[in-house]
Amino acid sequence: MIYEKQRLPLLCIGLYWFKNCKNFLVLAFLLVFKLFNDAPSFPMILGGILLFSLACLLFAVLSYARFTFQIDQTSVLVNKGLFIQKQTILPFERIQTIQENHYFYLRPFKLAEVKLESAASSSGEAEILFPALPLALIASIEASKKAATPQQPNAQAAIGEEPTDDYAAFSAEKSAKPPLETFTLKFKEIFLFSLTDFSVFTLVLVIGYNVIDNIPNFFAYASELQQIGLLLGAAILLGLLILFFFLAIARNLFRYYGFTVKTNQQQLLITQGLFSKRHQTIPLARIQGLSVEQNLYRRIFHLSSVKLLLAAGSSSESDDTVYLFPILKEAQLTETLARFLPEWSFQQTALVKNPRPNFWYFCRWPLLIGLLAVGISAFFFWWLALIFFVFFGSFVLSSIWRGKIQGYQFLDNHVLLCQTIRGLTKVTAYLKKNKIQDFTVTTTHWQHKRGLGKSQLTIKTEDTLTESKLFYFPLTEAENLRRWFLS
Repeated sequence: MIYEKQRLPLLCIGLYWFKNCKNFLVLAFLLVFKLFNDAPSFPMILGGILLFSLACLLFAVLSYARFTFQIDQTSVLVNKGLFIQKQTILPFERIQTIQENHYFYLRPFKLAEVKLESAASSSGEAEILFPALPLALIASIEASKKAATPQQPNAQAAIGEEPTDDYAAFSAEKSAKPPLETFTLKFKEIFLFSLTDFSVFTLVLVIGYNVIDNIPNFFAYASELQQIGLLLGAAILLGLLILFFFLAIARNLFRYYGFTVKTNQQQLLITQGLFSKRHQTIPLARIQGLSVEQNLYRRIFHLSSVKLLLAAGSSSESDDTVYLFPILKEAQLTETLARFLPEWSFQQTALVKNPRPNFWYFCRWPLLIGLLAVGISAFFFWWLALIFFVFFGSFVLSSIWRGKIQGYQFLDNHVLLCQTIRGLTKVTAYLKKNKIQDFTVTTTHWQHKRGLGKSQLTIKTEDTLTESKLFYFPLTEAENLRRWFLS
């Protein structure tokens, strides 16, 4: 079936208008404050809002008019660009992933946002992005891609190529035969994941810092406001902390609502989202490694999160981590991973660690820099010195913890386990030997005399490099890693 040149649904004008308003809102506010030093009148404010909306609408109409696409039996062709016309041709056989975002405001119109990505797509940017397409046309694109790329996983694996199955292929196999494994995250588990998320407490810390910064101002007016001002400030602080705490929790609840992972031993299908239903199809061959992370809060409850380290064109967004399991009990970790990734080895014995770690190497720089920062800031503000003390103190403790806990283990001749500390989070990386790009050992003259060095294994994920490092580790163990890597 061959389609003629087409345009996006008219609803996309509204989508472009909203995007323009959001992108230029800050610029509009700055312009208003620059033009009106005095308080502007209500008609002037209303006129400014109307003028801004009309300008955004004009650019939205132009963007819509300049966006055309054509689909034939072999490829997708897109022409777009407001001032500079850009043409993109993506053959179906080169498409690695087709991602559908079923936003709540598109569902009543039977539309969905579609991203088409190839191996050349950069992280967070799809090669072709349709703001909205009819579901029937999306199904046609998926069927055309499936027809252009016959599913021959065994033959592809033999010649070193990766399968390029998509959501339609997974759905077709699902209708013929149910997926072998399914994992569903319950609501209470999503809530526990949100409560133990470090980003929640980061927001609270930022707010707390800004309020503490204004504490001297409260004291300056204490004689006038007396205790009323202090109580009011404490109430505002408490209200802001509670508000941002629940907003951060709600964000995770909306994002991971209905989180489900299914596999047919060739690819993973990950579904998540409340208002924006998101489907991701990830071929198992595209998984470069796994990262099992456990921060301090989850360590208390014996919980972990499992992240996927993916190759380029994996349909992940720049600000969105791709979780295999957002939260999982430690007791179920090995068994659950083995069910979804049967070709990987997860049976652990004893880690190879540094028998006598030199903790001075680990904590010297955060300790020295921290003492200098605390000493200087103490002459100006006591509360700033306290913040630096807590901040650099956590780095010192983290460095000492890293020296005690880091290590490695050969699970078999093809999978390496590397355990270390990143900040206040324990990270256990599972790396396949054929996915590791390089192995590096770094040492200095004094470290070499003590038989120590830094071992680093690097894998390619998205458009960046992900590194697993063992700091100040015995060079004899680095030699064992080198032999395993070259074998």
